[in-house]
Amino acid sequence: MSSASITTSAGPLDVQNIVSQLMTVEKQPLSTSQSKISSFKSKLSDIGQVGSALSGLQTAVSGLSSGAFLHTLKASSSDPTVATVNASGNGAAGNYQLDISELAKPRQLVFDQTTAGQSISSASSPLDNVPDALTFDVAGSSTTVQLRDAVSTTTPATTPASVSLQNIADKINSANASVNASIVQYKGSYSLVITAAESGSDHAFSITTGGSDSSVDETTANTLAGLTQSDTALSESNDASDATLTVNGINVSSSSNTLDDVIGGAAVVLQKAGQTSITMSQDNSSISNSLQGFVDAYNKVQSAIGSAATGTLKGEAALTSIRSQLSAVLQTPVSGVDPLSSYAYLSQVGISIQKDGTLALDQSSFNKALASKPAAVANLFGNSSNTGFADRFNSTINNLLGPAGIIVTKQHDLSQNVSDETDHQSQLQTKVSSKQADYLHQYTSLNATLAKMQQSTSNLSGLLATPSK
Repeated sequence: MSSASITTSAGPLDVQNIVSQLMTVEKQPLSTSQSKISSFKSKLSDIGQVGSALSGLQTAVSGLSSGAFLHTLKASSSDPTVATVNASGNGAAGNYQLDISELAKPRQLVFDQTTAGQSISSASSPLDNVPDALTFDVAGSSTTVQLRDAVSTTTPATTPASVSLQNIADKINSANASVNASIVQYKGSYSLVITAAESGSDHAFSITTGGSDSSVDETTANTLAGLTQSDTALSESNDASDATLTVNGINVSSSSNTLDDVIGGAAVVLQKAGQTSITMSQDNSSISNSLQGFVDAYNKVQSAIGSAATGTLKGEAALTSIRSQLSAVLQTPVSGVDPLSSYAYLSQVGISIQKDGTLALDQSSFNKALASKPAAVANLFGNSSNTGFADRFNSTINNLLGPAGIIVTKQHDLSQNVSDETDHQSQLQTKVSSKQADYLHQYTSLNATLAKMQQSTSNLSGLLATPSK
């Protein structure tokens, strides 16, 4: 807050102190205005906390209205070394016996010697008899891999660049040919390993140019880019194969070891041949978390309202209205449901109102109700008529938080109050600054006058005290 500087002339009055005391009184309206602004801002913060809590409650109930949370499953495998499983969506509870005969494998060819039958002692040394390009065919799609840059047609002609094992691997990997190339070194010798990017017979590759390929179902008599296979390389190569297994006695074949559509609501990953039992069961823990999330979110709203009602927004009708509307949702049964024969209230399934207005969850009671009448429990939260508790909570909160709702309206009013009072404060400051300048001028002038009078009196006294001659 700015103030006029105080510069006073010498005199009998302490002008600075006098003006300071006078300004204490003059500045009281400014202090009152600042208190009002602080109060409005505190109210804005409190109503914002209520709005935030309502948004949290809406998020919590949005996951309940469809009833999907009641069908959440958990999955387990009796032998995770054979197959692992994760629940991936809605499915049916049950047990599934898996008998895995073979895993899906990608086609793999290993090349470890030159056409002269010599081992490869360096991955970076030039190779002989390397063609300019290779072509791979995968699932009817062909990709050509250029191993050398185009030869210059200028005179004199340039010599084609040499190609090493590393060059071949790099060119293949950068060509997006649905095959991967890697180099393996063992006891000073290097091998080039070509592997299909995906497992299964549908994704097996064949070499159509730049080498010879006996068949996608064979691993012998193959060459690639001037490379051949020793007996060791032949033994390390393998054909593409699909996973074969039975699920509850039904034959299943898959090009992938990840099965997403064999057991509803589960993703099974095959690890090795063998037997395991997959169990899909209701995930009570997940259901409990969803319900507790709703209860906690509702209680957070009540807490936010309570804090505001006992603080800056004491007696505020908006808070009373919000609390009443939420209470009305809880106390109104699901339309068309007879509470004597089915579930029409949350309290019938273990979600009850406490004396302080909060909610409490009895998970055991809920589990019993769900086991007894699952469809009725689902209808309690949401249905096609949008009369479930989650449906109605969502609708009520939409109205409260909407553009014309209580929260937004109250926030707008308080923001306007802050703006208006800030303008008023600015006007007061201008008046205070002007008043301070007036006081300074008045009392400085008075001080100067008194100083002159004091000096005149002193001079007169001096003259009167001088003896006459």
